Amino acid sequence: ATTVSAPCMSIVRQERLLWTTLGLAAGAASHLDIGRALWSSTSTLADKLPSPPPPAKLLPADQPVFGARAQQSLARTWNRGVDKVFGDLVKFLSARNL
Repeated sequence: ATTVSAPCMSIVRQERLLWTTLGLAAGAASHLDIGRALWSSTSTLADKLPSPPPPAKLLPADQPVFGARAQQSLARTWNRGVDKVFGDLVKFLSARNL
């Protein structure tokens, strides 16, 4: 009767290690190849796209965006909104002399 000895187990383990290493190496090579292909295609596509438009010119700081009438109207509207929201609170606090 023949029995399996320790060196046979060692050969099986060596074979598993070999195929695992080869599998990992093939997977890594495939991953790197796909990564290179992706970056290459992205670069090619970027070269074919038109360049972005130039940035819009900004107004100088001394030129207002809105005129004086618009600014006054906005200030009035803002003040009305603040009075509407906080009016009751102001009355309550002033009644208590706070």
